[in-house]
Amino acid sequence: MDALYIAAAGMIGQNQNLALVAGNLSNSQSPGYLAESGTFEAFPSGTVVENGRNPKVLGQSSSGVAFTSAIDMAGSGVESTGNPNNVAILGNGFFVVRTANGIAYTRDGQFSVDALGRLVTARGDLVLGKNGQPIHVKTGQGFTVSPTGVITQGTTTVGALALTNLSPVGLKALGNDLYTSPTRLPFTGQVLQSAVNSSNVNVADEMVQMIDAQSRYQSLTEMVNEESKRLSTAATLGVLA
Repeated sequence: MDALYIAAAGMIGQNQNLALVAGNLSNSQSPGYLAESGTFEAFPSGTVVENGRNPKVLGQSSSGVAFTSAIDMAGSGVESTGNPNNVAILGNGFFVVRTANGIAYTRDGQFSVDALGRLVTARGDLVLGKNGQPIHVKTGQGFTVSPTGVITQGTTTVGALALTNLSPVGLKALGNDLYTSPTRLPFTGQVLQSAVNSSNVNVADEMVQMIDAQSRYQSLTEMVNEESKRLSTAATLGVLA
C-alpha cells in the first residue's frame, strides 16, 4: 500500500504547490510582494518490525514526500510613481509597521497621511520610526524623505523611517504584503521617494511551474486510481498483502 500513500502525499504536495503559484501570480502586480517558492523533500523510509521479544522484519515503509515553501528574498525592481507619499527600498530591506496584531514588516511603500497626521500604509497600518513610534507629519504640507530615510518638512526633521533587513530563517508571510521574522538584521541600503518596489514575481517562471505541477498532479491521480483498483481486486481475491 506504500505506493498509494506515496502518490496521495504527492498529490497533496502538488496541490499546495499549485496554490503557492496561484498566489504568486495573483500578486505579480502588488507593490513590494515577495514571491514564494516550493521544494519537495522525500521522507526517509522506515523498517517495519513485529512486536515481541525476538522481532522480525516485516517490510519497509515510506510516506512519500513533504512540500515546503520559502520566501524569495531577491530584491525587486523600482517603479517611479511621481507621488511623494511613496517610498521604495533600494536593494533588500523592509519598512517596520504596526498592525492591529502587532509589529510586522513590509516592502509596500504606498504611504499616506491619515486624519491624525500619522504616516500609514495603504491598508492603514502605522509606519514606525527609528524610535519605535508612529511618524507624525503636519497635514496639508509635503515632506521630503532622504536616502537614509530621514523625513523633513521644510527645515524641520519630523522623523526617520525604521528600516531593517530580515533573516530568511523563520521569515513568514502574513498576507497583504506583510511579513514577520524572529530575527532583524542591520539595514545597509537606501530609500527613494516618489517610487515603489515592484513585485519580484517572474510570471513566465510561474506559468512553467503551474503547467508542471498540473501535469504531475494528473499523473499522481492516475497512479492513485490504478493502485486503488489493484488493491480492490487483491482484496476481493483474498490475496492482499
